[in-house]
Amino acid sequence: MSTENKHVLYPGKTLGIIGNGYNSARLIQTAQRAGFRAGAYGQQATDAAMKQADFKVAGALTDRNKLKEFAQECDAITYMDANVDAAVVEYISQYAWVPQGKETLEIIQDRLLERAFFDQINVNIAPYVTVIGLDDLYQSIDSIGYPAVLKPIQRGLGERSMLINKQSDIAKAADFLETGTYVLESYIPHAHEFSLVMVKGQQDTQAFPLIEMKLVAQKLVEAAAPVQLAEDVLTEIMRIGTSVAQALQYVGIFELGFYLTDTGTLYVKGITPALTTQANVFDQASNVDQYEQHLRAIIGVPLQPIKALQPAIMMKIQPNQMDDIRTQWLLKDNWQFTFYQAALGAHDTAVGHVLVTGNELDKLQLQIDNTEVWDSDTLPEQK
Repeated sequence: MSTENKHVLYPGKTLGIIGNGYNSARLIQTAQRAGFRAGAYGQQATDAAMKQADFKVAGALTDRNKLKEFAQECDAITYMDANVDAAVVEYISQYAWVPQGKETLEIIQDRLLERAFFDQINVNIAPYVTVIGLDDLYQSIDSIGYPAVLKPIQRGLGERSMLINKQSDIAKAADFLETGTYVLESYIPHAHEFSLVMVKGQQDTQAFPLIEMKLVAQKLVEAAAPVQLAEDVLTEIMRIGTSVAQALQYVGIFELGFYLTDTGTLYVKGITPALTTQANVFDQASNVDQYEQHLRAIIGVPLQPIKALQPAIMMKIQPNQMDDIRTQWLLKDNWQFTFYQAALGAHDTAVGHVLVTGNELDKLQLQIDNTEVWDSDTLPEQK
């Protein structure tokens, strides 16, 4: 690519996607439809994204030979998971352009860097302290209070966190603390959890309508948009979103999580520099989906102005709900079903989602509740 157009990817060029799963497959389809050759890199050669791609390389994210082989085939590469190590992005950047960059990953994968970033842009986050050992924990708990959450500094796959509800719980943290430095932060009881999805292009930034999420056992069950909120709260969420977008050296889709307490206090939960499951609600709730906007951002063309189309609720489908889902399949004319082919035989992972559309979120929620498909006995177990 010429220096003049080094940040523009034209049809016929090759876009590499690092990641497996439904979202990766969708982005590959979007890229192919726009005239790009699409490659997939992931650990599961039989994954839907690998099958959809024009070429694939199966390998671990620690396999530098495979990563090099993949990157050399690509003009640009995008990662689909916030757990991709920043060092991987730095390595593949020798061979292909990575518009998202590594800086945002470096910030969010180190909880102290992330908190310093939020402090710098004047954002409200949960109170926290750094703890190294059990003595530190006993001394720090009074300033943080109960309940509190103990989390490792380094964020990543397979990490553990621990909820401390009372003083007798602290002793149980002895083994937990042997592996390094931790952050002890206040657990924020919250009435609502929101997701602001933004896309930062090379020239412009756009925000999708705000999503409200319902999680059970830390797993997403429901995402609804657009949310009706008090004007001052919505204004503050958008201000924070704009501040984060301006401060990040990043191109593409990213998500900001928020907690809102009963008393109306807003806290930022964190940043996800990747496409998200909840943003699939925009397939029906807005005029453009997350895949199209992410692609436009990374190939260097203007973003489409985002408009809310209609209220929509996305419900995740678990394997044990499939019999009830088949019944609704025959009954509902305002439900759009999506099934993840690779997951249909699974027992412990979502097998799809349904998008429910109409004129008012309250009426849609009532329709969903009346089916009893998502009653507590079909949802992920609390641990």
